[in-house]
Formats: sequence, structure tokens, C-alpha cells
Amino acid sequence: MKIDGVHRLHMGVAEAGKLLALKGRHQEALAKYREALQLAHGARAPQLFARHYLHCVLESLEHLGDHARVAELAGAAADHAANPDPTPFQKRDRAHLLERQGVNLARAGDVPGARAVLAAALELDAGLPLARAMLDWTARGLAINPARLAEAQRKHGYWVVRPDTVDAARVMESPLFATETVHG
Repeated sequence: MKIDGVHRLHMGVAEAGKLLALKGRHQEALAKYREALQLAHGARAPQLFARHYLHCVLESLEHLGDHARVAELAGAAADHAANPDPTPFQKRDRAHLLERQGVNLARAGDVPGARAVLAAALELDAGLPLARAMLDWTARGLAINPARLAEAQRKHGYWVVRPDTVDAARVMESPLFATETVHG
């Protein structure tokens, strides 16, 4: 896909959000992701961009500890993504949304709900090692220990926004929104 100037702008604004997220400034990152979504919508960008930005939003909310909200939003997005004849991308995207919903249900204390959702995620994509690990832990009667979960999330590449996935050279500020720079 050719990336023209319009798409560079929303991608650059999202990248600014990612830099903020890496610095732990998740409220500010959420504002950037919101701008990126508005710009992408205005540019009639392919749905792929909105899905990626949604995952970034969910991650920042998760880092902020809003697990019930993440579970609710990820579940709603997964339901919306249900398709009787999904493409491989749609199937994998839905599986990742269900995995995020399951992780956050567990973090919010709903282990039975988490187990059901994680099993559904694995039915769509058997290549989700975190979902598999969490089902194994709970099947053996182990609690979802926050430290164990954090290590497994890191190990299994659960996070979309990581230092190796963010490119500071692509950061752009939106001309539509006057906001603080992220380089400071």
C-alpha cells in the first residue's frame, strides 16, 4: 500500500502517542491516538489503521489499570469483528482482541470469564502463547499472579507498543490540534 501524505500524518500522530506511552504518559498517549483515529477517519484510511490504533488505545488503558474497561471495549470490538467468513487478518485480529479481553477479565478478577474468552481466542488462532499459558495456569489452579503475567506478556510479545516497534523519526504533530511536543 502506498503511504501518501494524508496517511503519514495520522501515522505520525499515532507514533507520537506511542512515544508518550513508552514514557508512561498514557493519558497523553490516549489523546494522540484519538487524534490519529480522527485523522485516519477523515482521510478514509483503510480499516487496518483504525484496528492498530484501537490496540494502542487498549494497551494504554491497560497500563493505566482500567482492566474492566479494556475487557469491555476489547470484547465489543471482537464482537463487532465477528464475521462468518473472515480473512486470515480478521481472524487473527479478533483472536488478539479476545486474548486482550481475557487477560483483562483475569486482571479484573473474573477468571471463569477469562478462561472462556481465552479458549475462544485459541480456537481462532492457536498461535497465542500467552492465552495458552494463562489457560494452563488456571487449569492447574494457579492464581494469575501479576508479576508472572507481566513477565509472560513481555516474553510472548503481547504489547504492540514496544521500543523495537516505535520509530521516532516518523513522529508528526497534528496541525489540527495544538498539543505539547513528545520529544521532551
